[in-house]
Amino acid sequence: MAAIATLAHVTYTYPGASKPALDDVSLAIGPAEVILLLGGSGSGKSTLLRAINGLVPHFHGGTFAGRVTVDEFDTRTARPAELAARVGLVFQDPESQAVMTTVEREIAFGLENRGIASSAIARLVEEALISLGLSGLRRAPLSTLSGGELQKVALAAVIATQPHLLLLDEPTSQLDPVSSEELLAAVRRLSEDTGATIVLAEHRVERCLHLATRVLFMEGGAIVVDADPQAFARWALAGHRELLPPVARLFARRLNGGAKAAAEAGRLPLTVKDARGMLDDVAGQLESFASPAPAREGDVVLEVRKLAVGYAPGEAVLEHIDLRLRRGERIALMGENGAGKSTLVRHFNGLARPLAGEVRLLGRPLKELSVAQAARDCALLGQNPNDYFIKDTVAEEVDYSLVQMGFAGRQRNELCSRTIVDLDLMDLLMRNPRDLSGGERTRVALAAVTCGDPALVILDEPTRGMDPLHKAELAALLRRWAANGRCVLVVTHDVEFAARVAGRVLVVGDGSLLADGPAHEVLNGSLFFSTQINRLLRHSLPGVLTEDEVTWGTSLQ
Repeated sequence: MAAIATLAHVTYTYPGASKPALDDVSLAIGPAEVILLLGGSGSGKSTLLRAINGLVPHFHGGTFAGRVTVDEFDTRTARPAELAARVGLVFQDPESQAVMTTVEREIAFGLENRGIASSAIARLVEEALISLGLSGLRRAPLSTLSGGELQKVALAAVIATQPHLLLLDEPTSQLDPVSSEELLAAVRRLSEDTGATIVLAEHRVERCLHLATRVLFMEGGAIVVDADPQAFARWALAGHRELLPPVARLFARRLNGGAKAAAEAGRLPLTVKDARGMLDDVAGQLESFASPAPAREGDVVLEVRKLAVGYAPGEAVLEHIDLRLRRGERIALMGENGAGKSTLVRHFNGLARPLAGEVRLLGRPLKELSVAQAARDCALLGQNPNDYFIKDTVAEEVDYSLVQMGFAGRQRNELCSRTIVDLDLMDLLMRNPRDLSGGERTRVALAAVTCGDPALVILDEPTRGMDPLHKAELAALLRRWAANGRCVLVVTHDVEFAARVAGRVLVVGDGSLLADGPAHEVLNGSLFFSTQINRLLRHSLPGVLTEDEVTWGTSLQ
């Protein structure tokens, strides 16, 4: 069967870049394939997707060599309308894709531009709304949506056009676990029912590896692995275990070897269902060896009393919030999309004023502090890192932040050097932060807000676009910051990341604080806000969240 898209010896370099983002890439994509595209931040995943739909080089410029065809249309010569009828792309930053004012109009926009009849548009919009659980938001202004809700709208707008080839760049990065399942189910239905081909760039492999028919792994702008999921899992076992789902890593520890041992042992589990079937054969041989250490409580950094937050009087999103955050704590704030998590934390450093109640930062009423004063002690990294960039290079960005905070001389240099090392920015210092990958931009923005050594660090969806290796490094950094006396609060839908970072979990929903307790209690036994390992072992080893807390019996080593 003929390929739906092909790349032949494609090499591409962004304007001003010192090395190519794509390096001699050749690839054939067949009909009805579901391709999972993996790779570290900056490996070329997003650029590959943009090359397939013609944005590279038409929109971005730069130097391009080779040939890309979609349904035999050459992307260098085809008209935009010809490509748009065949290829749909959902960007990593959904806010950059929105053009209309309301959800319904946004979904209809692409159909109208293709000249679809009005009666058909109404039906297709309705189906897209239903498929992603957006019916209740059909008339909502886009400006009022959360990042995750906006991500679902962007996908709905593309799904409604029923493209032959659907390209998704980190589509679940801002979605809660339930919404992620809904989105991936909608994508799977699109492929199965219409024969559409899906190319999905993702970092959270536990969510989608089992859905793929084929896995591509990119490194340095080149495709270094092209295999089916099981073959990819055996390859990853030999040196890239961070790319495996947690249940696969758990069973891989039984193998005292790499790919050869995996091949001899047969399949690795990719889902909890797979692992549960394999676990029946070794029942009783797993033990928990890590009990959560009690957190050492330090001085109160932030105190919230009877807080009500929202957008206008009488329209509170959250009410009656009472909290104390202390030095040394590592806290995860969780809840479904639109529950008010981002709105709440914007009240912790004065970016928003409460409808009622009080916030005190280091003992001082927040209402008495300027935003600049509050930002010095409470650093907040929002969901869109581009909002933080002012300068033309990463080095200038970090230095500028320190100057604005009042640091000078030796102290400024020391803080700058430490921040660059902590966030692995040395190789990016001369790059324009706006040209970096999503994960790289997140690290630069985090450097800009935390370089002044604040007492409280708040990160809103920090793992968005971040590869597993840098995610593990970020988790270690946040633990180290807390051990050194900072309070760290992470707003996240990434349950696996929360389980590795947080000692305390807050869950908001239904306009209030629903849960506040130790991570091993709050995340244990949940239907959706739980880890793969917990869902697998909750009955035999309750409270266990990660594979690092489990050991196999000595008879199985």
